[in-house]
Amino acid sequence: MSGSVEGEDGSITLGFTPSKLRLVSNLSLEAEMAQLVERVWDPGFQGASRREREGCRYRAYLPDPLVGWDLTLPADLAADVADAEAATRGLNDAHLSHVSLEGLARFLLRAEAVASSRIEGIEASPQRLMRTEIALAQGGDAGDRAAAQILANIGAMDDAIARASSVKAMTVDDLLAIHTRLLLDSPAAGPGRVRSEQNWIGGSSYNPCAAAFVPPPPEHVGALLDDLIAYLNGDEHPPLVQAAIVHAQFETVHPFVDGNGRVGRALIHVVLRRRGLTPRFVPPISLILATWATSYIAGLTAFRHDGPQDSPQRSLACVPWLRTFATATTRACANATYYTTEIERLQGEWRRRLGRIRADSAPDRLLRLLPGAPVLTVETAARITSRSEVSASSAISRLVDAGILVQRNVGRQRYRVFEAPDVTDLFTSLERALASPTGDTRNEPPIRPAPHRPR
Repeated sequence: MSGSVEGEDGSITLGFTPSKLRLVSNLSLEAEMAQLVERVWDPGFQGASRREREGCRYRAYLPDPLVGWDLTLPADLAADVADAEAATRGLNDAHLSHVSLEGLARFLLRAEAVASSRIEGIEASPQRLMRTEIALAQGGDAGDRAAAQILANIGAMDDAIARASSVKAMTVDDLLAIHTRLLLDSPAAGPGRVRSEQNWIGGSSYNPCAAAFVPPPPEHVGALLDDLIAYLNGDEHPPLVQAAIVHAQFETVHPFVDGNGRVGRALIHVVLRRRGLTPRFVPPISLILATWATSYIAGLTAFRHDGPQDSPQRSLACVPWLRTFATATTRACANATYYTTEIERLQGEWRRRLGRIRADSAPDRLLRLLPGAPVLTVETAARITSRSEVSASSAISRLVDAGILVQRNVGRQRYRVFEAPDVTDLFTSLERALASPTGDTRNEPPIRPAPHRPR
């Protein structure tokens, strides 16, 4: 059992049991406090300039373990967290009559995965994603590496959330499997393998001497991941707080050569799904964090405190990040709720165009699922509707005649594919809205790269 205690200043302490505390002693960390550890860099004759080929002393950050953290939050932040969790539950409790939960869930998941890729500088237009998705589905060569990476991120996030729902407890092997799924087409990045060398962020590509941040030395990564997974499987902190801390600690440990940011953001939704906060829909939190890049980085930086793990400063260091994360979640839920309403409005318009259709028929099932699959072939339509290709083809023809689907020819093989422009336009509008500080690009333009305004 664990509990919370309210202090005289209104702060909230979130406590752990002694049984949890014993886990900390099993970690092979240098000391029971966060610290910068000094290391010597041997260049190994790498580097373009003389300076890059020189050795140096650098300091790597060794964080506190998470298990056993008696976290104290200011009362106003605890209220913000509670509001954000209420908004997330509200999004997941939305009552929809015509759109399938699966279709809407895929729409929001796609938005979140695309935004997570965008934070890493991986961008592709909806049209490029469409061409690449169809080429891969037909067994062809993607050709477009950026689009293929974004599609891999969608698959990895989907896989991560599915794992969170299907296993009793997550393991490090589950984490490695998510990373493998993400970097399946990037063998040079070591998919599914924890790093065995020092990595760093910023500065030179050849050494960490001028890096903005140097994660823990590789010999500590295994123990830190064990602690991270033990904390992820627990429930001592509120779900939203736990999700934010898991992400911040994962980014701090930076256990992989590549893909850390995307895996770390997938873990946010692993926690939220495991804790029952998002049983149906993923709030597109990464769309907000991509817009608030300065606050996002500042929050993660502040999280890395230097001092004893039981000091009040450790909780204080966490406050900027938790505040940013809670606010981003609240806004993401508000925007997602608006777009769920827009999707239901589209469903009503489509049904008006089609006229009378039989419940659970191929056209009915296809309409319900279209928000999550705005680009499809006859084969994919048959698969997602669980109908024959003949029935799926007939349903597609009805939707084309009604102007709901438009036929496109993709690739050298001129694959016959069908797009729902209303959905791709809505998806683009969501990306643009969350790229603006005010949520409306007509009042304030995007502050980061965003797709062009839809028709």
